[in-house]
Amino acid sequence: MQRKKCRRRPDWVECWDSQAILCGRSGQSCARHCVRGDRRLRAGDRNPCGGDRASCWRDGSWHASLHKNMGRLDMADFSMNRRQLLASGAALAAAPALAQTPAAADDATALAARIRSGETTAREAVLAALDRAEAAQAKLNFAILIDRPGAVSRLPAGERTPAIPTFIKDLNDYKGWPTRNGSRAFENVPPATANERFVDAFCQMNVNPIGKTATPEFGLMCVTEPLSHGPTRNPWNPDFSTGGSSGGSAAAVAAGVVPLAHANDGGGSIRIPANLCGLFGFKPSRNRLAGQKKEDNPAEVAVDHVLTRSVRDAALTMASLQGADVPGMVAIPRLSGPVGARFRIGVITAGADNAQPDAEVLGGLIRTRELLKSMGHTVFDVAWPFDPQAFARDFTLLWAMGAAGAVAGVNKAFGADGVARLEPLTRYLAGMGAGVSPADAGALMGRLAGYRDAYNASFREHDLLLTPVLARHAIPVGLLGHHRPPADVMADMMRIVAYTPVQNLTGAPAMSVPIMTTTSGLPLGMHFAGRRGDDARLLDLAFQLEQAAPWAQRRPPIWFG
Repeated sequence: MQRKKCRRRPDWVECWDSQAILCGRSGQSCARHCVRGDRRLRAGDRNPCGGDRASCWRDGSWHASLHKNMGRLDMADFSMNRRQLLASGAALAAAPALAQTPAAADDATALAARIRSGETTAREAVLAALDRAEAAQAKLNFAILIDRPGAVSRLPAGERTPAIPTFIKDLNDYKGWPTRNGSRAFENVPPATANERFVDAFCQMNVNPIGKTATPEFGLMCVTEPLSHGPTRNPWNPDFSTGGSSGGSAAAVAAGVVPLAHANDGGGSIRIPANLCGLFGFKPSRNRLAGQKKEDNPAEVAVDHVLTRSVRDAALTMASLQGADVPGMVAIPRLSGPVGARFRIGVITAGADNAQPDAEVLGGLIRTRELLKSMGHTVFDVAWPFDPQAFARDFTLLWAMGAAGAVAGVNKAFGADGVARLEPLTRYLAGMGAGVSPADAGALMGRLAGYRDAYNASFREHDLLLTPVLARHAIPVGLLGHHRPPADVMADMMRIVAYTPVQNLTGAPAMSVPIMTTTSGLPLGMHFAGRRGDDARLLDLAFQLEQAAPWAQRRPPIWFG
């Protein structure tokens, strides 16, 4: 595949297309074809992989392709997961390449390069990951299934064909494995007969799933401590939670078991574990990736993606798994480093209850403001564009309607015995959601759309938003335990997660970037967000922050890499 240098800027990234130059420089023109941050690839542009597959780890290049077969993947007939849970509730109503990237030497991109070069083989990489997983499970309790025979059987024939070991979160179907949804009610379900759609697309990226990771029941909590499996421990301090609901995946990546792992996010479930475990956690825009509907429905709050140690791994995954054209959004350009744009960044400190975060979080936010200013960005305070307390009440009501749908599904599948095995918080929320009348549900959907529109309109004066990820810098295991009254647990949880649900409801992209640490040495992520479709802009800032405050060499005390 012929490549050319940019004629106006020789230092800019090479183009994959022999007929066009791809500069990726926001707002600049480059030869005869420029993919800006706010423009779509031309219709008919070639698939950068040169075939019918999405961008992958195999060729080591970075593409912003729209996989031509992605839209034709059949939706698997899968059992109850969080997307269905929330839908059932709603039914009731290109930059310069880096000479020395700060990405971890053991991220997925580097591992793929070592396999392609012959330094190691896919078999060696997968077998080593299986060994690490079995050792880490004893300390962290992060996995509900480790499938050594299955992982070995899926190894590629070619020794230099990458097969990146990974995990699938136990809210999504993977063919041959049961989906237990973090629930005792699903303990004896049969294996799934097909992959869920996003999982199917993800597995085309030359990844090899070696097991499934723990999640709270139906992904409803911000900690991963289900009664079915017990608490997942944080490799930075096992007395603390990994967060949730992608806590098992976060533990696997943070402890060096695998370089990336599947996760999803319906209220912060990628960003919260990333924050607590020192990872990069990016929640894409609604409808951006495979497996989602195209309508911008504020009740469709959950999205799938991955947890990673490097920005480039997340950027490659997102660029590779873009679905078909979505109205109102443009394709993400391939990015392997910062574009270098300077942004106006608005800062919100107070949570939904107008309370300030704890001193560690507040200190990290202050230091982040100074870091951003030193990088050339403009930083200033802004206010929530809606009543944050009303937003929190309505998001809780939507969550409760989803739980009601989930419990109804359990009752239909397993009867009263299945419902009795559900956790107290799930049944509490279901009771709240079941009491919502059709008229009240319709009014709620109208208010949700109002929050979304007000959020989007607020970006006239700033480009991006900075907030804490959580109101607490750490969550001790048991703080939100099942021994407590569920109403108290829910109230405390909503105070802790006072920031992240906003982008789920508005469909906006957001990320937790691990640029800070606490005085005790725990990781502390900072939360950045944009409008729906601003994914590339956020990735640019993430690459800039990774250069300015690198985190790749930080290792938790419990490390298996």
